Amino acid sequence: MTSYKIILKYIRHWFKSYHPKGSGIHSPFIFNLVTQVIRKKRHTDFFKTIENERKKLLKDKRIITVQDYGAGSQILKNPEKKVSDIAKHSLKPKNQAQLLFRLINHMNSQHILELGTSLGITTSYMASALSKPGVITLEGCPQISNIAKTTFSNLKLNNIELITGEFDTIIKGVLNRIKEVDFVFFDGNHKGEATLNYFLTCLPYIGNNTIFVFDDIHMSEDMEQAWKQIKANKTVKVTIDIFYMGIVLFKKELSKQDFNVRL
Repeated sequence: MTSYKIILKYIRHWFKSYHPKGSGIHSPFIFNLVTQVIRKKRHTDFFKTIENERKKLLKDKRIITVQDYGAGSQILKNPEKKVSDIAKHSLKPKNQAQLLFRLINHMNSQHILELGTSLGITTSYMASALSKPGVITLEGCPQISNIAKTTFSNLKLNNIELITGEFDTIIKGVLNRIKEVDFVFFDGNHKGEATLNYFLTCLPYIGNNTIFVFDDIHMSEDMEQAWKQIKANKTVKVTIDIFYMGIVLFKKELSKQDFNVRL
């Protein structure tokens, strides 16, 4: 999808989204989630430490060979890539990574699964929301995994288990071991069909308070189609579209509803 189309989609999203203060949202749970978690910024000293690691990666001129099993970067097509370029184009911006921290912290999620470690910055934000081990992150590319491990080591994060391999061959075993997931971040394959398949694979392992977060739901037509099918799934209760990501909740107490919210 071209940048022009994405901009037009964002403008449409902005006009049809709920007011930043949450007016028009009647569910107390969703109102609190939007106003006190999604839109309310929170800063800790550890955020600065993570961002310092991001700065190092943005200056890292090493060239690595990337094995990309998903849709890959729309900008970096060559498998030979500078670490600095990967950091620039593939890492989640700090406001989005910090949102994941707030969601995990608010819901007291303990068993976290991430599909797509990349260089480990987003993983570090999620892990810093936990007081004990609980993050399992999957990465397809061995060279990227090695850099992520260095990121975790530099940040002294010992509550992350990184598994390297193709998602299709390892995800089921990981889910069987976890038994129930509290939070899943889908960020490893930006193809609509794969995203939908991973959603369906993870679905039997949800609890009432589980949250799924899907990255780049408006990146392409097939991702938008996948997002529509996810929203329509009968197990899904509430979805919150913040344009850059889609948030899915399964709480049985909630009425079926879809929201568009400005981040």
